[in-house]
Amino acid sequence: MYWAIEPNLACMLAAMERARDEGAALCGFSELALTGFHREIASQARPERVGPAVQQLQEACARLGLAISFGAPTFCPDGSPLNSQLFIDEQGQWAGTVSKIGLTAPEATFFRRGADRGVALLQGLRCSAVICREIEDSADILQQLPAGSADIVFWPGQMRPDPAKPFTDPPRHVVQAQELARTLACHLLQANWPQALNRPEESRHTGHSAVIAPDGRLLFRLPEEGLGVGVFELGSADFDWHPMPA
Repeated sequence: MYWAIEPNLACMLAAMERARDEGAALCGFSELALTGFHREIASQARPERVGPAVQQLQEACARLGLAISFGAPTFCPDGSPLNSQLFIDEQGQWAGTVSKIGLTAPEATFFRRGADRGVALLQGLRCSAVICREIEDSADILQQLPAGSADIVFWPGQMRPDPAKPFTDPPRHVVQAQELARTLACHLLQANWPQALNRPEESRHTGHSAVIAPDGRLLFRLPEEGLGVGVFELGSADFDWHPMPA
């Protein structure tokens, strides 16, 4: 994660190139991947800054034949920002958006709350998103996203085990994700930030993204605190890890 759009965009484009070189068709990025998720978000979450960067990602998708899901601010007609997960298809077309409904109290001082949880078509797969701590809101999610309505649910965020509670492996939030994947009968793919900018000391035990099967099995987790691209065939318990430079 970087403090500004430009280096985040460069990192995303490099990751897309690497993923496509490894044969990937669909690539997932984390919550607010384009701006970074930090105390300087207000300086980055502006339509005139976000729009051109999203256009560059759309052009890269079309050139590479790669569909992506990534976090970026979107904006209401009055200019109010939403914390959104965007879906760009393999033709570079904006296929859909899910905006975070379950905001934390600090997030709600800046972002407007989302209203629904749609489904977008990427590479022939029905895709939706549950953003960060929304994983705890299973009853609400099931009202917004009925079982069987999605093939993949992306889970972008910055999650880590609660240091105030006894350590468990997998941690509670991953167990909750397993339960949700089983209930929705979908693959659940986490894209978890590997570090924190506001409080670097909270970077411990971040990353470690989980990949979960429709029956709730935890297929694997990517490296803890690892910056890189994990490449795998959907449903497989094996993956290749490609570190990226910081």
